[in-house]
Amino acid sequence: MNLVIGFDDPRADAIDTSGGKGASLARAARELPVPDGVIVSSDAYRRFMQPLAGAVSNALAECGDDAGAAAQRVRELVLAAPLPGELAPQLEAAMQARGLLQSRVAVRSSGTLEDLPGAAFAGQHDTFLGLRGIDAVCDALRRCYASLWNPHVMLYRQRLGLDHTGAAMAVVVQAMVDVQADEAAGVAFSIDPVRGDLSQVLVNAAFGLGETVVAGESPVDEYRLPREGDASGEESVTIKPQALVADGDGVAAVTLDPAHAARSALDAAQRRDVARLALAAEHHFGFPQDIEWAFHDGRLFLLQSRPVTRIPARWTRDESAERFPNPVTPLTWDLCEAGFHASLNYSFRLMGLPPFGEKWFAMHDYNIYGNQNAVELYSGRLPVGMLKDVDSIRAALPQIARQFAWVQELPVTWMRDLDTYLIGIGALASEQLDDKSLPELWDYVLRINALGAEYFLPNIAISLTQRTLYAGLQQMLRLALPADRAQAVFDALLAQTDTKTGQINAELWQLSRLLLRDPALHDALRGTDARQVLDVLPAHAEFEQAFRTFLQRHGHRELDFDAYQPTWCEAPHIVLEQIKLMAQRSDEDHAAQDNVRRMEQAGVEHAVLSQAPGELRYLVQEVIRLARAYTALDDLEHYQTTRLTPPLRRGLRAVGERLVALGALDAPMDVFFVPFEELDAALSGVEVPAGHILETARRHKAGYEAALAQAPQWNLGEDTVAPVEADGVLRGLAGSPGTVEGEAFIVRSPEDFPKFPSGAILVARTTSPAWTALFYQATGVITESGGPLSHGAVTARELGIPAVMSVRDAMERIASGQRVRIDGRNGVIELLTS
Repeated sequence: MNLVIGFDDPRADAIDTSGGKGASLARAARELPVPDGVIVSSDAYRRFMQPLAGAVSNALAECGDDAGAAAQRVRELVLAAPLPGELAPQLEAAMQARGLLQSRVAVRSSGTLEDLPGAAFAGQHDTFLGLRGIDAVCDALRRCYASLWNPHVMLYRQRLGLDHTGAAMAVVVQAMVDVQADEAAGVAFSIDPVRGDLSQVLVNAAFGLGETVVAGESPVDEYRLPREGDASGEESVTIKPQALVADGDGVAAVTLDPAHAARSALDAAQRRDVARLALAAEHHFGFPQDIEWAFHDGRLFLLQSRPVTRIPARWTRDESAERFPNPVTPLTWDLCEAGFHASLNYSFRLMGLPPFGEKWFAMHDYNIYGNQNAVELYSGRLPVGMLKDVDSIRAALPQIARQFAWVQELPVTWMRDLDTYLIGIGALASEQLDDKSLPELWDYVLRINALGAEYFLPNIAISLTQRTLYAGLQQMLRLALPADRAQAVFDALLAQTDTKTGQINAELWQLSRLLLRDPALHDALRGTDARQVLDVLPAHAEFEQAFRTFLQRHGHRELDFDAYQPTWCEAPHIVLEQIKLMAQRSDEDHAAQDNVRRMEQAGVEHAVLSQAPGELRYLVQEVIRLARAYTALDDLEHYQTTRLTPPLRRGLRAVGERLVALGALDAPMDVFFVPFEELDAALSGVEVPAGHILETARRHKAGYEAALAQAPQWNLGEDTVAPVEADGVLRGLAGSPGTVEGEAFIVRSPEDFPKFPSGAILVARTTSPAWTALFYQATGVITESGGPLSHGAVTARELGIPAVMSVRDAMERIASGQRVRIDGRNGVIELLTS
């Protein structure tokens, strides 16, 4: 086995082989000015450690949680052990071939766990500079291996729950950039992760080797430059009394004279060169980068590049208002949050994006806010360079096929794994709870949550991929058509998609036709509250049987994200209200309308494909197919996710009933107002006084109910409202094309459904599948959240009614009865009356 590989070796890209640092350098070396080098693969480390495995295991077992003692024992073993016999000759030959044997080199540790979410291991392992000759490099190699067992590294792995013996180490041996005391090196970020400014490049610099900057132990100059243009930006120059330079077979600090120490490490041209290099690295890797760089003899070198995955949070409702339109109870959020963030990073890995180490969503005052800086950091990562023109697409076809093969595979694997999830749901739903103890009931709840978290892992990738496919299709259409025509063709191609929600709507429509065939029941439903009509349904056998069958199939559908709120099966009157609304519509031939739309859609697709260049026709056709497939899959995964809610509510109600009996709650469902950690402690044997749980639940319930009564701040910490243009215009995002004028009607919850007047324009925070019946009554839709992929936009397009999404403060700016005109193609609303 070849244990040493060059940066140009195909295997060098793999983190398992080259570690995080080595894999990144190998990829960067293809296009960027990276000094040449070789990688001692992680296989060499594993072969080195194999004879030590027993002694290492004994040391770990004997030292227990004492990381310091364990580190000392293992490091002594590593530093005393010989390298594998074939390693030194292979390394010497590889260095000789690249002219590294007689020159100074840097030897850098490159751990295989360096890219885990929240586990960068930045600066944790050792680097050795200015070494010459195979003996010095082999000694540094062994010390790099030992650094995998430094006490602080072991504590870091221990805190993250990582297996010590599962870690491995590759080592980079690289030509050293011999930066002199009058030259500069440092780090740069293609965005500013300190201020959270995505429009600026941040550069830190000092004289001499950049290790002083990386270590953060010495003064550095700091520059902020705009990502676009050549403006000089901000600068902060400090006194830098020393510079680290190569000396003999190592490095040494030299003292700088006062005038030199006070100078800026970089002139204006050099700063811009460093900023361009950081942006080039971002373009190459397809994601904002944190780079190490160095100047020598007038040349700029890239020494390291890693993704920026931590940035200060900027909490807004921009990303969260659609998914979480209403306040959420603490327990629901606690149960969902970990699974959501696990899915997020699982999905990022699947899509070739780096993991995110911070929170994407967080709860503030019972409302869920999104980290808008994170959204902007990760959004728009479509490789637009592949699609900038027809020639670029032609050239990129092999890469597209290789890089995005998983997009074709995901729907197949997701459907395969769905069976396991559904079987698990069935088993949990059938468990008897009456004879379970309180800890056993809590275990039941935790098993439901674990099943949901496992099932949900790839689901965010479905939503993100749908967005990417839409963006890719729009870009390809813009290459061939004028902008307005391209958008119209895009709308036509995706207007008709077979979704689970569409199937359920068809079943509701059939129930509304069945209701019309029973005049007595129809009259009863029109004349009274739907809750009361539920009592008389047994006297209307045909309708009742069909209605009960519908609820058996779809009763898990939610009225709200929060599991505290009942589902259709627990609030069947809401479904009856939807059927009543649909019954107001004439008996239109919906199947015929759907067929007409499908024929029109097929005609547009045929025209698009006939005009596409022959070699690109399959790609265009496949993007259209996948865009539709992911639209349906995104809807289906949401439908299946909500199957968790009935057994979860059942389990938590049982827990709540036991706590009520113990005097720890006022009502069973108040369990949702107890945060997870407190509830878990109380139900896992830790002594938590009943009075404390009761007080906690009451306090959170009061806070939750107060949050329900008021609109949340849009930008957390800012009392700002969206501006209205002088001409009485509100702007949002285009959701469904078309123009309509009419009276607006505000709908805040399903309780407002019966009041909705036929022909009105629906105004809401967001909509869910439970709201679909309103679309049959509405002539247009306005929502405060969402975009072209939201439920409201997709449903509006299917039914051919205009929609404008993401209109901030729409429910405060527009009043019920106010006349408005909406332009769904351009995302514009005109306020015609006050």
